Amino acid sequence: MQSATLNSLSLLQRSFEVVVPIYGPLLILASPGFFIPIVAELIPLFGGILNLAYSLIVAPILAGAAFWLVDQHLKRQAPLLGNSLDRALSKAVPLVFGSILVGLLSFLASLLLILPGIYVGVRLVFTPCAIALENRGATEGLRYSWNLVKGRWWGVFWALVVPGLIWAVVFFVFVVFAGVLGSILGFDGTVLGLVPGVVGGVAVTPLAWTYIVLLFRSLQHLKGQAAS
Repeated sequence: MQSATLNSLSLLQRSFEVVVPIYGPLLILASPGFFIPIVAELIPLFGGILNLAYSLIVAPILAGAAFWLVDQHLKRQAPLLGNSLDRALSKAVPLVFGSILVGLLSFLASLLLILPGIYVGVRLVFTPCAIALENRGATEGLRYSWNLVKGRWWGVFWALVVPGLIWAVVFFVFVVFAGVLGSILGFDGTVLGLVPGVVGGVAVTPLAWTYIVLLFRSLQHLKGQAAS
């Protein structure tokens, strides 16, 4: 990778450049995230079950497909949505199991104090990338991410926090503006009031996926662990 770096602003700029040609397929992968919150609002019990199933099972698989699609694009190969989904489905069990383990370990660490939970979460953040892009199993993915971040925890932490803060501010402004407009149009207090926030979240997901893959590959190159 050219100019491998953990500089969040450089990676964010690069993410905007990379995501443009593949934004459509990535948006398709992110699109279930638009419907789930609306269903949960309309049918709370069924929606809650659906949301749990999506978060635990479907979302990790779709993220794995997205990571594979972005990585193929970075390698200048023609990334096909179907191929990416096939790849992710072949790794469905480790992707789901690995995601659950990351969440569980981070939660258990946070029971001690908030800081241990954050520390563990950052050390394990690349588990899905290791599974999807390096053909690792669930526990192997955990170890891979843990070792990859070793010695560069602060760099990875800030590389995750800075764009997160930027996106949060932009998202907040967008939602506030949309909320004001929704109140004027009479959408406030209805399911339509959810739409701006949901649309904003789904729209930025392809960029977030691209950013994570760029950060993962940059860290590999900086540590001399680039995949063959």
